[in-house]
Amino acid sequence: MEREPNLVISSASQRIVEDGVPFEVNIYKLEGGDGWSLEVVTEDGTSIVWDDLFEDDRAAFEETISTIRREGAIAFVNGGSNVVPFKR
Repeated sequence: MEREPNLVISSASQRIVEDGVPFEVNIYKLEGGDGWSLEVVTEDGTSIVWDDLFEDDRAAFEETISTIRREGAIAFVNGGSNVVPFKR
């Protein structure tokens, strides 16, 4: 039986605060996999995951910052059109 690949967490993953709004930035990939996944989690637990993979973890982190600054941090916490809430 083949073992499941490990999840590699990037050292670029971190908690950031933009415009007074805290975000948890999670950047990860499967061990041996191609590309890094990007997830941003808001303070209320809303998870935003990018569909595209990133060539490296730095590119994923830079995308986080540029998107939050372009869209405005508050757009992520107010359930803007770019956020699809999960049913609880």
